[in-house]
Amino acid sequence: MKLARLGTFLGAVVEDYKLDTADPDLALTVRELLLKHKVVFFKRQHLDQHQFVEVAKALSTSLGAVDIHPFKSHRDPIVRGLSPLQPYSEYPEIVGVYHDESTTRNINRWHSDLTWREAPPFASILRGLVMPPLGGNTCWADMASAYKSLDDSTKARIQEMRVVHNWAQSFQGDWAQGFQMVFGSNPELLKDMNEKYPPCSHPLVLTHPFTGETVLFTNQVTATHVEGMSIEESRELLDELHRLPARPEFQCRFAWEEGDIALWDNLATQHYPVADYWPHQRKVERITFEGVTL
Repeated sequence: MKLARLGTFLGAVVEDYKLDTADPDLALTVRELLLKHKVVFFKRQHLDQHQFVEVAKALSTSLGAVDIHPFKSHRDPIVRGLSPLQPYSEYPEIVGVYHDESTTRNINRWHSDLTWREAPPFASILRGLVMPPLGGNTCWADMASAYKSLDDSTKARIQEMRVVHNWAQSFQGDWAQGFQMVFGSNPELLKDMNEKYPPCSHPLVLTHPFTGETVLFTNQVTATHVEGMSIEESRELLDELHRLPARPEFQCRFAWEEGDIALWDNLATQHYPVADYWPHQRKVERITFEGVTL
């Protein structure tokens, strides 16, 4: 195994190592790499869908059970025709995220995945399927370093705060039109979704359950407000904190090649898929591991 650091605070690129389900040390080796580097890139794996699922299942012994994305099914896609999430009947664990010349709506905002769930996922794994000739990189930001950058008075102020997260917040901005198309004329569907996935709150300052690091746990895609704070004051504070991942010193940036695999700590990082490749195709597939109660 050859390993090269990618960023100052996070990120490692692994060469000459195969994600082999026959390796009895696979799950522990990968977990150790993940906890140390927060996002790990395994070059030139070239897994097919079956192998991708089998690797994820092998890793589940140390990362948590493989989960099924709640907004992905043939029966009830959440934003039909607008959301880039693709389902696979044979492999329901996989979410395909496809963009091409007909898709200009991208989640090109800093975020962590599924933080609107009571138990957000600890880790996600992504395989590069089709990459554009230029662009299509993904950036990750270390939210422990972001927390450390705050002054002592701000740290003391936010220490006990909790932030409310809501799935519907994800469909603002570029996806607002799609949200209105789906739910504007179907209030019963919106009611059903809110009953299945009600808003939930998480600590703003999180002690990572596996590393003990202190991290900022909020993001602009799903966070709506701070509990017990006025909307205006809450928005001012969250806007300030949500700008932190954009600081380059907290980041690493990965230039994908087809066949690469990325694995990241969803509690310690945020990520940003850079949408700079239109009208070219970019196809990736993701599997998320079961959540952790915070």
